[in-house]
Formats: sequence, C-alpha cells, structure tokens
Amino acid sequence: MATAGPATDHSGYDRLLKKYVTEKGLVNYKVFKADEKEFNQYLALLSKNPPAASWSKNEQMAYWINAYNAYTIRLILNYYPVKSIKEIGSSIQIPFVTTPWAAKFLVSGARK
Repeated sequence: MATAGPATDHSGYDRLLKKYVTEKGLVNYKVFKADEKEFNQYLALLSKNPPAASWSKNEQMAYWINAYNAYTIRLILNYYPVKSIKEIGSSIQIPFVTTPWAAKFLVSGARK
C-alpha cells in the first residue's frame, strides 16, 4: 500500500489571491482570467491530491476551505462577466441548476 504524500502545496493559489483579491476580499475576475493556466494547474493539483488520513486536521481544513473557494472562483470565471454569483443558474441557464450552490464542479480523489 502506498503511503500518503505531504499535504497539498497552496502557495501558487496564495500568490494568485494576493495578486487578484483586495484587502476587502473583492476578486478582480477580469484580470484573474490572465492567469487561468496557473489557476487551472492548482485546481488539478487539488483534484489529484485529496486529503489523506496522515494529514493534520489543520492541513485537511486548509485543503477543503481552499478547494471550496478556488472552485467558486473557477465557477465565476466560467461565466464571467457576471455581476453576481447569484446570476449563475438563474439568469445564466445551466441544465438542472437553479442556484450556483447546486452546481457540481469539484472533483476530488482522482488519485489511485
């Protein structure tokens, strides 16, 4: 049985947040799109490296908090420009989705 590796490295995501999120927590999605390649690499890293039992509780929490927030940004970028996330699923039609929180967009645990 393979042993679990170290916790996921969130430093790339942290760099993007420092670059595109204001001190008030507002995301500049328009310019964030310029770094979608790096952002997508981080999302792929999350998808391929779910939390392992050997990770500390804090490492596991950091993973899930960052995953939730990063995939929320991904969802908004997919439908940008939108004035509000609430537009996704209501005025922007996604089959079988009535709110953005009903959309299934996180894939985790692809590791074998």
